[in-house]
Amino acid sequence: MALLAAIAAMVWGAADYFGARATRGVSAIHIVFLSQVLGLPVLAVWLAASGVGAPTTSSLLWGVCAGAFGLLGMVLLYRALSAYGIVWAAPVTAVTVALVPLVVGLFVQTAPGPLALCGVCCALASIALVNRAAQATRSAIAMRTLALALSAGGALGLQLVCLSQPGPGAGLWPLAGARACSILCAAPLVLRGRVRLDLGGVPWLFVAMAGVLDTAAFAFYLFAMDHGLLGVVGPIVSLYPAATIVLALLFDGERLTRSQALGLCLGASALLLVAV
Repeated sequence: MALLAAIAAMVWGAADYFGARATRGVSAIHIVFLSQVLGLPVLAVWLAASGVGAPTTSSLLWGVCAGAFGLLGMVLLYRALSAYGIVWAAPVTAVTVALVPLVVGLFVQTAPGPLALCGVCCALASIALVNRAAQATRSAIAMRTLALALSAGGALGLQLVCLSQPGPGAGLWPLAGARACSILCAAPLVLRGRVRLDLGGVPWLFVAMAGVLDTAAFAFYLFAMDHGLLGVVGPIVSLYPAATIVLALLFDGERLTRSQALGLCLGASALLLVAV
Protein backbone atom coordinates (compact mmCIF):
# COMPACT_ATOMS: atom_id res chain seq x y z
CA MET A 1 0.00 0.00 0.00
CA ALA A 2 2.69 2.51 1.03
CA LEU A 3 4.78 1.67 -2.04
CA LEU A 4 1.85 2.21 -4.42
CA ALA A 5 1.01 5.52 -2.72
CA ALA A 6 4.65 6.63 -2.96
CA ILE A 7 4.75 5.76 -6.67
CA ALA A 8 1.55 7.74 -7.18
CA ALA A 9 3.16 10.71 -5.42
CA MET A 10 6.26 10.65 -7.63
CA VAL A 11 4.26 10.28 -10.84
CA TRP A 12 1.85 13.03 -9.78
CA GLY A 13 4.74 15.36 -9.02
CA ALA A 14 6.18 14.88 -12.49
CA ALA A 15 2.75 15.38 -14.06
CA ASP A 16 2.28 18.69 -12.25
CA TYR A 17 5.69 19.89 -13.38
CA PHE A 18 4.93 19.22 -17.04
CA GLY A 19 1.47 20.74 -16.67
CA ALA A 20 2.93 23.88 -15.12
CA ARG A 21 5.47 24.16 -17.93
CA ALA A 22 2.71 23.82 -20.52
CA THR A 23 0.59 26.60 -19.00
CA ARG A 24 3.33 29.20 -19.40
CA GLY A 25 2.15 29.87 -22.93
CA VAL A 26 -1.41 28.48 -22.92
CA SER A 27 -4.31 29.05 -20.54
CA ALA A 28 -4.73 26.54 -17.69
CA ILE A 29 -8.21 25.36 -18.73
CA HIS A 30 -6.94 24.47 -22.20
CA ILE A 31 -4.02 22.50 -20.80
CA VAL A 32 -6.20 20.60 -18.33
CA PHE A 33 -8.68 19.73 -21.08
CA LEU A 34 -6.08 18.62 -23.62
CA SER A 35 -4.00 16.67 -21.10
CA GLN A 36 -7.02 14.73 -19.85
CA VAL A 37 -8.13 13.90 -23.39
CA LEU A 38 -4.63 12.64 -24.21
CA GLY A 39 -4.68 10.56 -21.03
CA LEU A 40 -7.83 8.66 -22.05
CA PRO A 41 -5.96 5.87 -23.92
CA VAL A 42 -3.92 5.21 -20.78
CA LEU A 43 -7.11 4.98 -18.73
CA ALA A 44 -8.62 2.58 -21.27
CA VAL A 45 -5.57 0.32 -21.00
CA TRP A 46 -5.73 0.40 -17.17
CA LEU A 47 -9.45 -0.48 -17.24
CA ALA A 48 -8.89 -3.38 -19.62
CA ALA A 49 -5.94 -4.72 -17.62
CA SER A 50 -7.69 -4.47 -14.25
CA GLY A 51 -10.39 -6.95 -15.24
CA VAL A 52 -13.11 -5.25 -13.17
CA GLY A 53 -16.71 -5.84 -14.25
CA ALA A 54 -19.33 -3.28 -15.22
CA PRO A 55 -19.43 -0.07 -13.18
CA THR A 56 -22.06 0.61 -10.55
CA THR A 57 -24.11 3.79 -10.46
CA SER A 58 -22.52 4.72 -7.14
CA SER A 59 -18.95 4.43 -8.44
CA LEU A 60 -19.72 6.61 -11.45
CA LEU A 61 -21.54 9.25 -9.40
CA TRP A 62 -18.66 9.50 -6.94
CA GLY A 63 -16.38 9.77 -9.95
CA VAL A 64 -18.45 12.63 -11.38
CA CYS A 65 -18.13 14.52 -8.07
CA ALA A 66 -14.39 13.86 -8.08
CA GLY A 67 -14.12 15.13 -11.65
CA ALA A 68 -15.80 18.43 -10.78
CA PHE A 69 -13.47 19.03 -7.84
CA GLY A 70 -10.49 17.83 -9.85
CA LEU A 71 -11.13 20.18 -12.76
CA LEU A 72 -11.39 23.17 -10.44
CA GLY A 73 -8.31 22.12 -8.47
CA MET A 74 -6.12 21.50 -11.52
CA VAL A 75 -6.99 24.83 -13.15
CA LEU A 76 -6.18 26.71 -9.93
CA LEU A 77 -3.02 24.68 -9.38
CA TYR A 78 -1.64 25.18 -12.88
CA ARG A 79 -2.31 28.91 -12.64
CA ALA A 80 -0.47 29.13 -9.33
CA LEU A 81 2.47 26.99 -10.47
CA SER A 82 3.01 28.70 -13.81
CA ALA A 83 2.47 32.30 -12.70
CA TYR A 84 4.02 32.44 -9.24
CA GLY A 85 6.60 29.66 -9.08
CA ILE A 86 6.56 25.96 -8.31
CA VAL A 87 8.58 26.22 -5.11
CA TRP A 88 6.04 28.70 -3.70
CA ALA A 89 2.74 27.12 -4.63
CA ALA A 90 3.39 23.36 -4.61
CA PRO A 91 4.17 22.89 -0.87
CA VAL A 92 1.11 24.85 0.31
CA THR A 93 -1.13 22.92 -2.06
CA ALA A 94 0.33 19.60 -0.96
CA VAL A 95 -0.17 20.21 2.75
CA THR A 96 -3.78 21.24 2.11
CA VAL A 97 -4.36 18.14 -0.02
CA ALA A 98 -2.99 16.03 2.84
CA LEU A 99 -5.15 17.63 5.51
CA VAL A 100 -8.47 17.22 3.69
CA PRO A 101 -8.42 13.37 3.59
CA LEU A 102 -7.07 13.35 7.14
CA VAL A 103 -9.98 15.43 8.45
CA VAL A 104 -12.56 13.44 6.48
CA GLY A 105 -10.98 10.16 7.58
CA LEU A 106 -11.20 11.35 11.17
CA PHE A 107 -14.99 11.25 10.91
CA VAL A 108 -15.62 8.33 8.56
CA GLN A 109 -12.74 5.95 9.32
CA THR A 110 -10.14 5.27 12.00
CA ALA A 111 -9.10 8.28 14.08
CA PRO A 112 -5.44 9.34 13.64
CA GLY A 113 -2.97 8.85 16.44
CA PRO A 114 -0.85 11.42 18.30
CA LEU A 115 1.80 11.48 15.57
CA ALA A 116 -0.77 12.42 12.94
CA LEU A 117 -2.04 15.26 15.13
CA CYS A 118 1.55 16.48 15.52
CA GLY A 119 1.75 16.38 11.74
CA VAL A 120 -1.21 18.73 11.49
CA CYS A 121 0.61 21.29 13.64
CA CYS A 122 3.75 20.93 11.53
CA ALA A 123 1.67 21.38 8.39
CA LEU A 124 0.26 24.69 9.58
CA ALA A 125 3.74 25.88 10.53
CA SER A 126 5.13 24.89 7.14
CA ILE A 127 2.50 26.99 5.34
CA ALA A 128 3.52 30.00 7.41
CA LEU A 129 7.23 29.48 6.71
CA VAL A 130 6.86 28.88 3.00
CA ASN A 131 4.96 32.16 2.66
CA ARG A 132 6.91 34.14 5.26
CA ALA A 133 8.90 36.27 2.80
CA ALA A 134 5.82 37.13 0.78
CA GLN A 135 3.80 38.08 3.84
CA ALA A 136 6.57 40.39 5.03
CA THR A 137 6.39 42.41 1.81
CA ARG A 138 2.56 42.52 1.81
CA SER A 139 2.71 41.53 -1.85
CA ALA A 140 -0.69 41.25 -3.53
CA ILE A 141 0.77 38.64 -5.86
CA ALA A 142 2.01 36.59 -2.92
CA MET A 143 -1.38 36.72 -1.23
CA ARG A 144 -3.03 35.62 -4.46
CA THR A 145 -0.54 32.75 -4.69
CA LEU A 146 -1.49 31.62 -1.20
CA ALA A 147 -5.21 31.85 -1.96
CA LEU A 148 -4.84 29.92 -5.23
CA ALA A 149 -2.68 27.23 -3.62
CA LEU A 150 -5.04 26.74 -0.67
CA SER A 151 -8.10 26.63 -2.95
CA ALA A 152 -6.41 24.18 -5.30
CA GLY A 153 -5.37 21.97 -2.39
CA GLY A 154 -8.86 21.93 -0.94
CA ALA A 155 -10.45 20.97 -4.25
CA LEU A 156 -7.85 18.29 -5.02
CA GLY A 157 -8.18 16.90 -1.50
CA LEU A 158 -11.94 16.56 -1.96
CA GLN A 159 -11.26 14.84 -5.27
CA LEU A 160 -9.21 12.17 -3.46
CA VAL A 161 -11.99 11.77 -0.90
CA CYS A 162 -14.66 11.26 -3.57
CA LEU A 163 -12.55 8.74 -5.50
CA SER A 164 -12.01 6.70 -2.33
CA GLN A 165 -15.71 6.32 -1.46
CA PRO A 166 -16.86 3.53 -3.86
CA GLY A 167 -14.47 0.99 -2.29
CA PRO A 168 -12.07 -1.67 -3.63
CA GLY A 169 -14.59 -3.45 -5.87
CA ALA A 170 -15.07 -0.38 -8.07
CA GLY A 171 -11.63 -0.60 -9.64
CA LEU A 172 -10.84 2.36 -11.88
CA TRP A 173 -14.44 3.14 -12.82
CA PRO A 174 -14.60 6.14 -10.45
CA LEU A 175 -11.66 7.60 -12.37
CA ALA A 176 -13.51 7.02 -15.64
CA GLY A 177 -16.49 8.93 -14.26
CA ALA A 178 -14.20 11.71 -13.07
CA ARG A 179 -12.55 12.05 -16.46
CA ALA A 180 -15.88 12.10 -18.28
CA CYS A 181 -17.17 14.84 -15.98
CA SER A 182 -14.10 17.06 -16.14
CA ILE A 183 -13.70 16.75 -19.92
CA LEU A 184 -17.39 17.47 -20.60
CA CYS A 185 -17.34 20.45 -18.22
CA ALA A 186 -14.15 21.85 -19.70
CA ALA A 187 -15.14 21.37 -23.35
CA PRO A 188 -17.61 24.32 -23.56
CA LEU A 189 -15.10 26.61 -21.84
CA VAL A 190 -12.42 25.61 -24.32
CA LEU A 191 -14.55 25.65 -27.47
CA ARG A 192 -16.52 28.82 -26.69
CA GLY A 193 -14.12 30.65 -24.43
CA ARG A 194 -12.96 34.21 -24.94
CA VAL A 195 -9.41 33.03 -25.59
CA ARG A 196 -9.17 30.91 -28.73
CA LEU A 197 -6.79 27.98 -28.66
CA ASP A 198 -3.92 28.07 -31.13
CA LEU A 199 -3.09 24.40 -31.61
CA GLY A 200 0.20 25.33 -33.23
CA GLY A 201 1.32 27.04 -30.04
CA VAL A 202 0.50 24.15 -27.71
CA PRO A 203 3.57 22.44 -26.17
CA TRP A 204 2.25 19.00 -27.03
CA LEU A 205 5.07 17.04 -25.41
CA PHE A 206 4.48 18.70 -22.03
CA VAL A 207 0.70 18.31 -22.39
CA ALA A 208 0.96 14.63 -23.30
CA MET A 209 3.36 13.93 -20.43
CA ALA A 210 1.06 15.71 -17.99
CA GLY A 211 -2.00 13.77 -19.16
CA VAL A 212 -0.39 10.33 -19.25
CA LEU A 213 1.38 10.70 -15.91
CA ASP A 214 -1.65 12.21 -14.16
CA THR A 215 -3.86 9.31 -15.28
CA ALA A 216 -1.25 6.74 -14.21
CA ALA A 217 -0.90 8.44 -10.81
CA PHE A 218 -4.65 8.22 -10.20
CA ALA A 219 -4.55 4.53 -11.06
CA PHE A 220 -1.78 3.90 -8.53
CA TYR A 221 -3.74 5.91 -5.95
CA LEU A 222 -6.87 3.82 -6.41
CA PHE A 223 -4.85 0.60 -6.24
CA ALA A 224 -3.31 1.84 -2.99
CA MET A 225 -6.77 2.69 -1.62
CA ASP A 226 -7.80 -0.94 -2.18
CA HIS A 227 -5.45 -1.91 0.66
CA GLY A 228 -5.23 1.19 2.86
CA LEU A 229 -7.10 3.92 4.72
CA LEU A 230 -7.94 7.33 3.26
CA GLY A 231 -6.27 9.10 6.19
CA VAL A 232 -3.01 7.27 5.43
CA VAL A 233 -2.89 6.97 1.64
CA GLY A 234 -4.05 10.58 1.07
CA PRO A 235 -1.18 12.17 3.01
CA ILE A 236 1.40 9.86 1.43
CA VAL A 237 0.40 10.78 -2.12
CA SER A 238 0.51 14.42 -1.02
CA LEU A 239 4.29 14.13 -0.97
CA TYR A 240 4.13 14.71 -4.74
CA PRO A 241 5.63 18.25 -4.64
CA ALA A 242 9.01 16.71 -3.84
CA ALA A 243 9.23 15.49 -7.44
CA THR A 244 7.77 18.74 -8.80
CA ILE A 245 10.24 20.92 -6.92
CA VAL A 246 13.25 18.74 -7.76
CA LEU A 247 12.41 19.02 -11.47
CA ALA A 248 11.93 22.79 -11.14
CA LEU A 249 15.28 23.19 -9.37
CA LEU A 250 17.05 21.04 -11.97
CA PHE A 251 15.57 22.45 -15.17
CA ASP A 252 14.09 25.87 -14.38
CA GLY A 253 16.73 27.37 -12.11
CA GLU A 254 14.26 28.21 -9.33
CA ARG A 255 15.75 29.05 -5.93
CA LEU A 256 14.60 28.58 -2.34
CA THR A 257 14.88 31.16 0.42
CA ARG A 258 16.03 29.95 3.83
CA SER A 259 12.56 30.18 5.35
CA GLN A 260 11.05 28.41 2.35
CA ALA A 261 13.59 25.59 2.61
CA LEU A 262 12.79 25.20 6.30
CA GLY A 263 9.10 25.26 5.48
CA LEU A 264 9.58 22.51 2.88
CA CYS A 265 11.41 20.33 5.40
CA LEU A 266 8.71 20.94 7.98
CA GLY A 267 6.02 20.19 5.42
CA ALA A 268 7.70 16.91 4.49
CA SER A 269 7.90 16.05 8.18
CA ALA A 270 4.21 16.86 8.56
CA LEU A 271 3.24 14.58 5.69
CA LEU A 272 5.36 11.74 7.06
CA LEU A 273 3.93 12.14 10.56
CA VAL A 274 0.39 12.13 9.21
CA ALA A 275 1.13 8.99 7.20
CA VAL A 276 2.49 7.02 10.17
